[in-house]
Amino acid sequence: MTRVAATRRVTISDWAAAAADGSWDLIVLTTRPDDLDAEVVSAIRDISPAFIATTSQVEGDLERARAVFPGTQAVIFGPAFLSERLDSGAPAEVVRTAGNQVEETDSGAFSAGSRIGEADRGVCTAGGQGSGADREAEPGREVRFWAPAGAPRFFVAGPSTAVRSLVSRLDRLVLPVPMEAVLLPPRVFIPFVAELSVRNGSWVALKSHLDRPAKAASEAVRPRLGVQVPVFGSAAHVVLEAVERIVPIDVTNYAGRHFNRHVGQTRDMLAGWAESADPAHALRELVAALDALVD
Repeated sequence: MTRVAATRRVTISDWAAAAADGSWDLIVLTTRPDDLDAEVVSAIRDISPAFIATTSQVEGDLERARAVFPGTQAVIFGPAFLSERLDSGAPAEVVRTAGNQVEETDSGAFSAGSRIGEADRGVCTAGGQGSGADREAEPGREVRFWAPAGAPRFFVAGPSTAVRSLVSRLDRLVLPVPMEAVLLPPRVFIPFVAELSVRNGSWVALKSHLDRPAKAASEAVRPRLGVQVPVFGSAAHVVLEAVERIVPIDVTNYAGRHFNRHVGQTRDMLAGWAESADPAHALRELVAALDALVD
């Protein structure tokens, strides 16, 4: 378990430059396929990557990715790291940089190794590393990240042929898992993410309002497992406090910033689970609370 977060410098270019650079093996979408801008979809189709990986675990999004990018092999990536783009003027709290890691931007796509990813509709490549606590971060160019030592950066699930091919190319960056191992965990933790957003990103407020997301998690898990699995707010409180102690990024601030950018996706996940859950009182209550944030 690494006790420090690392910062990495990424290079921002545009889609034209990415296309001119030749063919691409993999593009990872951090936005739902249906939410991509038309010009982004067109650019990805022009680049024609061999593989598309979506990090969205909204019901049906893997199939939607296949429909949006026909002829490209699609899989689901479950991220196993934390990352965020540093704001301008924020200290680059670097203690150590890691080797060939994976960087996340705020929207669209990102890359494994030195492949492509989108930053504000552009493309970023994970190039040189950055370090030094006295530097200031340039917008879109400094990404702070953390992952447990020796762990993969993504869990990958999907058609066996595509998964085997990606594992052979990406080696220890990815770990093949059954589809359930990617789709089940969000049903447990996303209701707590939703409550965090309802509480305006306040970690303290979340820790004092754990009963509703615990009930929603239990409702979401039942259709997948076929049995009632109780989720207790007291257990969630223990987990949250453990995360505070273990993760070297200030998760009490990070979580609110990160997930507030993805409220729409959080809402869609809850709504999808509520359709198949019975009962779904807590799930629907959380959906309504998230809708109220937009209204």
